[in-house]
Amino acid sequence: MRFFVSAPLAPALVLALLSTGCDSCRSKQPGLSEAERTQALASALAAPSASAAPMTDGIGHAANVIPGQGPKRIVYQGGRLGSPLPILPGQGIGPIRIGATKQTIERLMGAPCDDSTETLCRYVARAVDFKLEGGVTTQIRISRKGREAKRAPDGSIIEYGFFNGAFLPDYYFGMHPKAMQEVLGPPQRVEQISPMGPDGFSERHYYDGVVLEYDRWSNGNLVLGAATLTKSDTAAAHNAEVLDKMQKHAAEVEERGKQVPKIRTPR
Repeated sequence: MRFFVSAPLAPALVLALLSTGCDSCRSKQPGLSEAERTQALASALAAPSASAAPMTDGIGHAANVIPGQGPKRIVYQGGRLGSPLPILPGQGIGPIRIGATKQTIERLMGAPCDDSTETLCRYVARAVDFKLEGGVTTQIRISRKGREAKRAPDGSIIEYGFFNGAFLPDYYFGMHPKAMQEVLGPPQRVEQISPMGPDGFSERHYYDGVVLEYDRWSNGNLVLGAATLTKSDTAAAHNAEVLDKMQKHAAEVEERGKQVPKIRTPR
């Protein structure tokens, strides 16, 4: 299962990503308005890349979720909703940062929470939960499509929809641990889940600012099933380094595109 999102970010977008967030945070960079930042995010993450592959869905199932057995599952049938959001360990998703209030979350998501309590703001179709303490976000949890979001009154399992976004530059839900380690490096520690948890949940990998959960798939592989973001200044500093490199690379690509090759006049 491969949910593809990719794109190098434009320099202005990189600055916007580093300067947006909670109510108490204010941009230190002039220029882009909130609407322009949203459009830049959507354009950048939706752009195809040389490594782009066709998006596929519905390949196999979690190892302990047998079709036709167990509680009825209510499958999300729609597409991706809202603006694409990059996942930033230790910080948040796109302009929504750890520390944001519910009002800020709903404003930047462009819709009210599907489930709203003093401690939770959940978007089922968008597969993201915001944990709240004292009125502000302390954790952000993103899930792959098809994981259990909640139970209906009759006991049916309501599944999450698609999270519209990815880890930068293009690492997404459904990827294997080895692929994720190419961008995040080896985990600080790995916790084996035994017996297997719901939806194939089999391993938890701990990193600075993010904990990844891997699900055992019907083909035996582990696939990225969920990510929980917590605040980390060191992870945020690493994000800044990554975004700076992406900004420089984008500028180099743009500059090369402007260069006109010299044509030698034949003798």
